[in-house]
Amino acid sequence: MGVDSRMADSPDASRIEQARTTVAGLAERYRRTVADPLLVLDRAADAMAGGGIDDGLRREAEREAHKLTGSAGTFGFDRASDLARELEGVFAAPTPDQGAQARELLDALRVELAAPATAPAAPSRDQPALLIVDSDAGLARRLAAEAAARGLRAEIAAGVQEAREAVDRRRPDVALLGFSPGRVAEALGLLGQLGILRPPVPTLVWTNGEGLTDRVEMARLGARGFLPRTSPLPQVLEAVTDLLDRQRSREHTVLAVDDDPMVLDMLRALLETEGMRIIALGDPAAFWDAVEQTAPDLVILDVDMPGVDGIELCRVLRNDRRWAQLPVLFLTARTDRATIQRVFASGADDFVAKPIVGPELMTRITNRLERVQLFRSLAETDGLTGVANRRRSTQVLEHFLGLASRFDQPLSLAMLDLDHFKRVNDRFGHATGDGVLQSLGSLLAQCFRGEDVVARWGGEEFLVGMYGMDRLDGVHRLADCLERLREEPFGGPEDELHVTFSAGVAQYPDDGADLPALYRAADQALYRAKRAGRNRVLPAGRHGRAAGRVDVAIVDDDEALAGLLLDGLATRGHSARWFRDGAVAAAALAGPAREVTARVLLLDEDLPGLDGQAVLRRLADAGVLAGSRVIVLTATRDVVSARTALAEGAFDHVVKPVRVPALMRRIRLALRATPTGPT
Repeated sequence: MGVDSRMADSPDASRIEQARTTVAGLAERYRRTVADPLLVLDRAADAMAGGGIDDGLRREAEREAHKLTGSAGTFGFDRASDLARELEGVFAAPTPDQGAQARELLDALRVELAAPATAPAAPSRDQPALLIVDSDAGLARRLAAEAAARGLRAEIAAGVQEAREAVDRRRPDVALLGFSPGRVAEALGLLGQLGILRPPVPTLVWTNGEGLTDRVEMARLGARGFLPRTSPLPQVLEAVTDLLDRQRSREHTVLAVDDDPMVLDMLRALLETEGMRIIALGDPAAFWDAVEQTAPDLVILDVDMPGVDGIELCRVLRNDRRWAQLPVLFLTARTDRATIQRVFASGADDFVAKPIVGPELMTRITNRLERVQLFRSLAETDGLTGVANRRRSTQVLEHFLGLASRFDQPLSLAMLDLDHFKRVNDRFGHATGDGVLQSLGSLLAQCFRGEDVVARWGGEEFLVGMYGMDRLDGVHRLADCLERLREEPFGGPEDELHVTFSAGVAQYPDDGADLPALYRAADQALYRAKRAGRNRVLPAGRHGRAAGRVDVAIVDDDEALAGLLLDGLATRGHSARWFRDGAVAAAALAGPAREVTARVLLLDEDLPGLDGQAVLRRLADAGVLAGSRVIVLTATRDVVSARTALAEGAFDHVVKPVRVPALMRRIRLALRATPTGPT
């Protein structure tokens, strides 16, 4: 199968060239570092030629020849690697007549190491993109639109020629190939071309009923999955994004242990080009500390090392429950049956023979890491909603609690439960119920930051952990999410369903010093929210208020705005009173009896009975502003009016019309600024 030469001139060529330049530089460094091993081999060859060699020098020479066997080929000195292997055999069991042979091999080895190295192939890291190859232009455009909605950059190619041109412009991160049964040969050709790129382009095939033989050939050429042409577009994109997640979801850490520093440098050049983090360790005695400190995703071990060999290190890993599943790959110049049996008997997952071939090594590493990522995802993710499961969320929250304690940071924990969820299943069926759970999981993931913990705790109960966020902010963030959920329709057009949830939010360390205590506090607040009528978010630690005390007093004759504010405040667990008349409000808030005490007052300037400026002055004269914060609402952008309000003691000044979410944020700031602090 021919390869389009233009693919080699794609924008990734600069990355490949950069990696090759790095490897070439390492080859030159390697050439300079072999002087010492060659001196050892010189002494050993001279001793053999003189009629005798002591066992200590023989073992040292055998070891140095063994190291050269692996490292010389790795850096492009292929013939030198073969000569070193022959020398290793000579020193392993020398006979009196092999002195001349050792000298000849050593002289030839010097000549080969002085010649230019053959640059090894080096893979490159690509830029993210989706390539859609399909002759159905309308279908491809709809798929590209769906991809754009999911944050993917899609490019469409009608056939192989356009696909090649697209790859010329920018190497895709993933490809989706759609071909009719009569054009399977083209699919195979393009799959082969995408597969020879380094690293290969992961590819899904959008099939129309190809036979088993064709599928096997496509899989052999690199296809990562097959989707029926009848699949809904969202399902197709889910498969694409899942493949992307497995490919690029996070930086992998690889711990490499080898006593040859040049081999470690080569591994660093290859793996860092792929975006991996490599921990290079030359001293096997420090292995255990390195594992504990770095928690690698994969370990690379050399077999022959001083003090403790790689096989012994692998056994140590397999005997520890925490690291028993950690992938281990061996690099070894020994390919005899006995060594390979010992490697796998110790618990190794794979081995690569030295000299190292870059693409082969990267393919083996990538395959192992992909499987680890898949198994980890299955073990840590709730299968229905896609958010973290209870086990994984507990691990992350314990880690965040440690950080919160160490750096004196807040951490909020929210527990939420869908209201009347059993009725949803009973009336609309479990399929609709599952759809509600999936939507809530997706909505929570959108509402909260990537570093927050969103988990399904069990049944219709979810948990959210917010590191660095206090209880008040957590309540408002979760209430925003609740308001979005209320608007989402479920069921059918003739029997539409809207759902809500109740939630409680606790804060570390105020409501609990450990995870069980925080969970209990948040759960108690959740059940208070249920008893208060559901469909709201309550903070922990508030079990009642003195008579006449409220969080917010609204003094405004705009009934629509007041209704929205009252609903939003109730959703966030805040108590509120509404006054339509300025005179009535002044009497209740600042009169001799003071029927109502509010932490925050929303005060409109244009009021019946008594205008807002007069109400503000009465509040100031009565000393109310010492414990309350006033936000003045005005219908005009009058600078003088704003300055007057602030001079009279107002905390904030807002011009109408104002969006309710924006006004809620102002209220939150004012609540935080009250002397009693956030609650």
